[in-house]
Amino acid sequence: MKKLLTVLMLLPLISFGQEQLKDVDSSFYREDQIYFGTSFTLLYSNQEKFKRQGISKHFQLGFVRDIPLVSSGKLALGLGLGYSFQDYNSNIVRFNVNNDSSIYIVNYTLNQKSKLSFNFIEFPISMRWRNSSINNHQFWRVYTGFKFQRNFLSKLKYNSSNIRNISDEVNNWNKELYLSTGYNTWNFYFSYGLNQIIRNFQNQYSGKSFKVRSLKIGLIFYLL
Repeated sequence: MKKLLTVLMLLPLISFGQEQLKDVDSSFYREDQIYFGTSFTLLYSNQEKFKRQGISKHFQLGFVRDIPLVSSGKLALGLGLGYSFQDYNSNIVRFNVNNDSSIYIVNYTLNQKSKLSFNFIEFPISMRWRNSSINNHQFWRVYTGFKFQRNFLSKLKYNSSNIRNISDEVNNWNKELYLSTGYNTWNFYFSYGLNQIIRNFQNQYSGKSFKVRSLKIGLIFYLL
């Protein structure tokens, strides 16, 4: 009997809560998403002898919390947390200046390939537009924003037996500008690095620093 009375007392509250949820859902909804993607990384430098060696890759995985800015849900702010991996395949080599410091230079003479690999925890912040509705989950989208990346593991590799941890020689924080656009699950992805990951790129002859910038082009997939 007590259980029956409890259920009867709760029914109006449950009904009221469902009506409220229905009213909210009819004009306000979120597009929280899991994302993953892969890209090719194009490297550019103002150093004349800099060369890309093979394919440089990028992988990302994470979650985005959607915060609608308008009642239709078509415009929103996205706050995310994720992981990304990227490598640079080039003719950049590490050179010891003394026991306490090192520089990264372009290898002029040896035909030697190096691989710089980076692991990041990333925090994407984006403006998100889509022509979706509460009953339509297949739609066009344009998302653009910044990614703040925290390096936690970086390595330099010349061959399978010559691998060095260089986490203390890279910038701890990095920034990227990115854009993703497409329909439904499939989307094109573009990003541009706003700062250098390695702290000390130098011309071995002039001693002047040089820049290496990355442009990523690939695909990103969003799962609701």
